[in-house]
Amino acid sequence: MRHKDKKELIKKIIKKKKEYPIVEIHIANYNKTNFYLALLYNSNIEKFKVLYIPMDIMDTNKIEEYFCYQFININSVTYIINQAKTKLSKYETKESRDKRNKNIDNFKIDLDIHIDKKTYDFHMTRYLPKEWKFLFETMALMFEHVPNIMGELAMEILSVVMNTNDLIEYQASLNCDLWENNLIEFFPVLKDEKKLIEGNLSFLESVNGKYYAIIENHLLIIEYNDHAKILNIFCDDKNLVYSSYTYQVLKAIKNNIEKTFLKVKVLEKEEKYNYLCLGVDKKRLQVIKDNIITSIPLSNKSRKEIIILEDKENKLQKELDKVML
Repeated sequence: MRHKDKKELIKKIIKKKKEYPIVEIHIANYNKTNFYLALLYNSNIEKFKVLYIPMDIMDTNKIEEYFCYQFININSVTYIINQAKTKLSKYETKESRDKRNKNIDNFKIDLDIHIDKKTYDFHMTRYLPKEWKFLFETMALMFEHVPNIMGELAMEILSVVMNTNDLIEYQASLNCDLWENNLIEFFPVLKDEKKLIEGNLSFLESVNGKYYAIIENHLLIIEYNDHAKILNIFCDDKNLVYSSYTYQVLKAIKNNIEKTFLKVKVLEKEEKYNYLCLGVDKKRLQVIKDNIITSIPLSNKSRKEIIILEDKENKLQKELDKVML
């Protein structure tokens, strides 16, 4: 049975049990797994509950055996409802509730809020976007009332809002085995290897579970899920996603090539930011920020505001000494 049909069957059973959803979360194709969560009100006992269902193992003949409930206190539910009421007026249009990455067919999350006889359907890919921060506590409270095995998944979904991860709008998603597949199959323009143009690969390093590469002054970010065999690709120039540069970076990853970045901490108005750094160019510090290569002027900074975290043979130290007092 399709997961869409399973979801409809779940809703029918919930209605039959006189339970009414306030919030529903459907997580689809997340590392090839699917889950359904709901914050419900049971009119028979006049209590609120969180329902958790692992949809992949669900036998449609004995579906209720897979219903996992936990009671949630009224104060938490009241907080969720009141918080939603203050924000939902900004999301009357469907477009404002859709943050899906159209290039990726996995890691889908649908969140429906049923309030005041209206339904607001929010759609996202993998992460809760920062623009929807008001949904953070709703999701966090619901995940607190499901089995502990969902903890890691919850941390990943909420990581962008918690500033522990960057939201990357991947431009391609390939179903392949990075280590076993012949990657040339995914780059039709390169079928003739004589046309393969090698670029200058200046940096390539795995950082926070993703590969960051600088090739011919372009930023490439590669993410590979070895369990699901899914390869996601981002490039600062979307026209280069299926180019020889991406192919070259993937080959370098397969060959365990590493060219580590410089790393710095920059102090800015009582805030501290850690950056992957490329070096100094014309009194400007070249760094990766918000998934682009950008520069930080050094003319208005003191040497104490630039803290070197990782250097190569004092390369960055020497460059900074030349341009800063």
